[in-house]
Amino acid sequence: MRHRLALWAWLAAVVATTLVHEPVVLAVAMALVLLGSGRGRGRLLWRATRAVAPVLLLLSAGYLVLAWWQERPVVDYLLLLNLRVVLLALLTAWAVRDIDLDRALAAYPAARRWLAIVRSQVTVFRRLATEYRAAVQSRSTLPPTLRQRYRAGAALGLAALDKAMYNSEALTQGMRSRGALDD
Repeated sequence: MRHRLALWAWLAAVVATTLVHEPVVLAVAMALVLLGSGRGRGRLLWRATRAVAPVLLLLSAGYLVLAWWQERPVVDYLLLLNLRVVLLALLTAWAVRDIDLDRALAAYPAARRWLAIVRSQVTVFRRLATEYRAAVQSRSTLPPTLRQRYRAGAALGLAALDKAMYNSEALTQGMRSRGALDD
């Protein structure tokens, strides 16, 4: 029951975070989440920030260039955007760390089936990334250059996309044959 309540609390916190438009409130909420997350809060914040930092940096740079081009201030919006995304990532990292989804979804068999599908896909993509990383290392006598790492990342992205397309087609066919999709 504790895990189910925690899952509902996480969902409510995520919805509430998307409805708040004051950076001060988001900063206070982030501080409260960090205080409430218990031991390992620094690692949790690092993990959450590391997950969203590349996208946030790219979006922030784009907004800054657009603001410079249009000669409009954008700092307030960037602060709001970055705080909101980091808070959402922090809430999610905390939930992943502390909520046992099997227990939380015990009363919902359909949701548990979807959880099993998601977990299997995560395992497949982790294995794929490990294999590609090992392949890059085995082909190089020296540490790969930034260009080589970008190429390897692009190859991994393409392989992941191909695998996702194949898996989604196979999954859809399997679900359709069992009557799970009402087409």
